[in-house]
Amino acid sequence: MRHQQILDKLAAGAVAPTARDEVRILAQKSFFSARHQGLEGVRYADVVPAVKGRWRFLLDATREDSGASESERMNGYKVAIALATALHEVGLVDPELTESATAGIHALNDAVWLSDAFLHRTDDMIALLRSPPPPLTRKPSTRETLTFTRGGDVLAIRLRRCWVVGHVHLVDGPNRHPHLELYERTFAELPDPSEAVGTRAWGHSHGRSQAHVTRLIVAGLRHLPDPAEQFHLIASGVTVSPDNAHLHDEGIVGTHVDLFELLEMARSVGGETEC
Repeated sequence: MRHQQILDKLAAGAVAPTARDEVRILAQKSFFSARHQGLEGVRYADVVPAVKGRWRFLLDATREDSGASESERMNGYKVAIALATALHEVGLVDPELTESATAGIHALNDAVWLSDAFLHRTDDMIALLRSPPPPLTRKPSTRETLTFTRGGDVLAIRLRRCWVVGHVHLVDGPNRHPHLELYERTFAELPDPSEAVGTRAWGHSHGRSQAHVTRLIVAGLRHLPDPAEQFHLIASGVTVSPDNAHLHDEGIVGTHVDLFELLEMARSVGGETEC
């Protein structure tokens, strides 16, 4: 049984390839960091907490007290299986995800949610996920950088305790990296675009006395709708940019970040206690 065979049998649309890509984005960074220190493989702390946080809104549906519908619960189990498989592939195991994935395989079978081909490989899938994974010995590959966002899109980003909003100025390309600027205001619920558009931009201070205009050139923000249900398109074709007149402008086009670095920036908007 191969990891890709499990992912192929999930019939989960963009969920499985996106989850696998995101695990590999973090695994690549961890792999090079470890190698720089004379170590091999990837580190749990570099990868697992970030991917579990990113997909938590779907994973939460698998909890007994979640109140989720059957469809939401089965989708959550698919996410758990995809993440557990992708992590195992890069040499990592999270016991909680492995147990959720195992329970999910049985639940999907009991509800006849997937094909007979999935049912017939149940034991093989569980055996693979519970086996000790070999450490990663070379950089994992990822798919081509691609985005389906467009200039003028306004995106609401769902975090643990708040929502942050970003404006896509343009997409360089073709269709590769959205140039995103975050708004300063945070929201307790999914906002209406009128609550954010035209308001003040957020800027990073970099430890200085005045914050700077901060545009982020993002890799890894591929799909809208977002398979992890964290990024939500709330407006398109918006020509009014965030108001950054109060920020120092160094004339920098933007800072290249991956999806997880963008989320760290978004959490900084409201601060640790708020978001």
